[in-house]
Formats: sequence, structure tokens, C-alpha cells
Amino acid sequence: MKCALPLLLLSLTAFAQTGKQPKPHTNDDAAQHDATDFVRDLRGARATQFGPAFGFVSGTFPARDAVGKTIRFSAWIKTENVQNGYAGVWWRVDGPGEGTNRPQLAFDNSMVRFIDGKPGTGNGTIRGATGTTPWTLYELELPVGKTASNINFGVLLTGTGTAWVDAMKVEIDGQPYSNSQLDFDFESPTAKGFIFGCGSASAICTGYKYKVGIDNTVSYSGHQSLKMQYVEEGATQK
Repeated sequence: MKCALPLLLLSLTAFAQTGKQPKPHTNDDAAQHDATDFVRDLRGARATQFGPAFGFVSGTFPARDAVGKTIRFSAWIKTENVQNGYAGVWWRVDGPGEGTNRPQLAFDNSMVRFIDGKPGTGNGTIRGATGTTPWTLYELELPVGKTASNINFGVLLTGTGTAWVDAMKVEIDGQPYSNSQLDFDFESPTAKGFIFGCGSASAICTGYKYKVGIDNTVSYSGHQSLKMQYVEEGATQK
């Protein structure tokens, strides 16, 4: 896939959720606002290859903890019949500014990859899970510039099928990172520190629905995992 930065940025549009999407869960209202930046970029990349919609989980990472360093972000992912898309991890680093005026310093959504405004290694190649797969570790690594002011990250499912995510991990310059405000293992009732939702290439997730939430029947470790599931067109979520 050919994907230049100008094309990616020109594809950005306002994010909205349908009233039928799962209610977002977060301990910080700012996290939901900042996550829209990622959703707009992801839409621009997704619309050219996989269609208009995707389910996602998003959190805000404390930029001050990673400025000027290299992060490695990973998660264990299990999939069932994922077609016309993939399940993967994503990370976005913004520079100084406010809202949509912040420059994008680095971005990776397990397909599109940019560093300092230029395509990085693996850009345009799906590096997430497809089809039906057992628990498998997926990861990405990105630099966090010295001017970074905002970081959003999480997991996503494009196309159809179901994906489970568990045991997320962040390493900064090779050292494990922990934060009591972020439930990397999805063991809390509402995935503390994260929001759930649906994004699309249009203003709303028209015709495509994703059910995203905690699953207490499947896990890689502990007792729960995060489940993202495509609900076929026109179906009603319960």
C-alpha cells in the first residue's frame, strides 16, 4: 500500500460514535478527547484498504515518562476468523500544541508506520493478527521525541471476526513500565485507564458495528481479557 504523510493527514475527519456503541469507560475524561486524534489518523489509513470502520481501545500514556526515549509496546492477541482486516497494537506520539494542531512525531497502527514525518520500516505491511490464531505476542517499537506532549496507544480490530487481547506491556529503553492508572492486564471491571469505541471513515460507524469490552471467559493470564468483536451489519448489540 502506498501511503504518503500528506494523504494520511488530508484524510482526517471528525470522530463520532453511534448511540449503539458500548459506553466508553475511563477515569479521565481527557483520555477520550485525546484518543480522537488517533482515531482520525487511523481512519485515513484504513479507508484506503480495509473499509470504513474498526473497533478500538485507547488510553493516554504520560508523555513525561517517555520523552526522549524509545518505547516497546506489546500485547498477546488471539483471533477467530478475522478477515478483510487485522487485530493489532497501535501507538501515536504528538508534538507540542493543542488538539489537532499538534504535529505527529511518530505513529504505528500495525500497518501504517511513520517516524519524524517519514514512512518507517514495515510501513504498509500488516503486522497484526489475521484469520484464526492462538495467543501470539505482537509488538511495536517507536522513538518518543524530546518535544512530545501527548501519547495515545491501545489495540484495534479492523475487518470482521473476533480478537482477544491480554497482558499488554510497555518497556521504556528496555525497562518494564508500570502505572496504577492503566490496567494493562484487563483485570478490572472496566479496563481502568482505557476507553472503548468504534471509528470509521465517515462521521459515524454507518453499517458497521463493533462490540468492545471485558471478557471473563477467555484469558492469556489472570481471569479476564479484552474482547473486540465485529457485529454483522444491521445487528443489534446487547
